[in-house]
Amino acid sequence: MPLNLKIKSLIICLMVSFGFAGVVFGEGAGTFTGQINADGINVRVDSTVGAQVICTLAKGELVEVSGGVYDWYKIRLPKEAPAYIRKDLLECNNVNADFAASPEKCSSAKVIKDRVNIRLGPTESAWILGKIDKGTVVNVIAEQEGWYKIHPVYQSFGWVNKKFVNKEIVTFEKRPAAPVKLAGEVKIDDGLIIEGKVSPYGVVLWRKATHKLITPENKIYFLKGNRKGLDSLNYHKVKVTGKVIGLAANQSPIIQIDIIEALD
Repeated sequence: MPLNLKIKSLIICLMVSFGFAGVVFGEGAGTFTGQINADGINVRVDSTVGAQVICTLAKGELVEVSGGVYDWYKIRLPKEAPAYIRKDLLECNNVNADFAASPEKCSSAKVIKDRVNIRLGPTESAWILGKIDKGTVVNVIAEQEGWYKIHPVYQSFGWVNKKFVNKEIVTFEKRPAAPVKLAGEVKIDDGLIIEGKVSPYGVVLWRKATHKLITPENKIYFLKGNRKGLDSLNYHKVKVTGKVIGLAANQSPIIQIDIIEALD
């Protein structure tokens, strides 16, 4: 075969290969928020029907899709998903506000090694759900034979079949909550989840809200929690789950931390 013909054939093969790869992987290139469209949908450890189930999702739940392959979406694991980390790879570093009442219980801890595995069960043979680096703060649920069960970290993933995920968000009928209003438009809300960057502050009123959270929209929230733990998160992007318990003198909300997770 002439050299020029060989080169042309090679170029055509490469174009076909890249075109096929675009069909398979192209849809998973971007991230988006999807919505589960049926009840009891399995989140699996891999993109196959026979892969082990991590947890299930209900109709209407929102999921963060970070990629896709063939008929599957890769999603960040929900809060309810099981996740474990070896106890000797953590240093207890309580951030939650109720630590003073139960100092013997580790509710928050900091990773002390790099590239630490997050596993599906409390054993070295369990499936790896993700990896986290030194300094990351995790929220501890329970202790089990040398392992901590934790809330899944931001870098933990599972797989859901694409046919069960809508890209368009649909509003399902839901009984409205009745939050209690404080001064201004701030409400007491037990389900507040917000992201932003932590920075040190000081004493707010009579509460030890020693840090503040600045959102991407430059809105300020004050954080009530363990100072040492919050100090370790200074100038990091975090996701906070908690409730508004009052207002600072400048009318900014004060959040009592239930869960705090480093995102960088």
